[in-house]
Amino acid sequence: MTTPDRLNLYVGCGLTAAPEAFVDEVDALKDTLRERFNVFDFVGLTAGTSGDVYNWDIGHCVADCDMFVAVCDYPAIGLGWELAEATRLGKPTLGVAHVDSRVTRLVLGAAEVLPTFTFERYEGMVADVPELVVARFGIEAARAVAGIAGQSLS
Repeated sequence: MTTPDRLNLYVGCGLTAAPEAFVDEVDALKDTLRERFNVFDFVGLTAGTSGDVYNWDIGHCVADCDMFVAVCDYPAIGLGWELAEATRLGKPTLGVAHVDSRVTRLVLGAAEVLPTFTFERYEGMVADVPELVVARFGIEAARAVAGIAGQSLS
């Protein structure tokens, strides 16, 4: 369910080659962010048809989000497609990956060239990424994340 006074956030990641523990951590991140954002959920690996996945993830999640967070720890063509579409649409986009993850130079280079795309490293996904969202997406996100932490902003 979406709330009209909240920003729409899409958190995408590679699923096909990712271990279950990683997917669980992404789910925990989304649950934390959901406290203050409308967080869109992707279809995943089993629900719907391939066409459903494309229409939902690209046609809704990427197209309708205010901000996109791409968790780039595991290589994925689908996540790359989402990143390309988000940047083509001019969506403010944050790519993140664990400090020990190998990330393609194409993603790292995009952060150097594209004004709507930023890339950052994290040590703890659930602990660090909400603060990176603040740094990337500005005061609206800062207000939302401060609400998660029980802090107030002036």
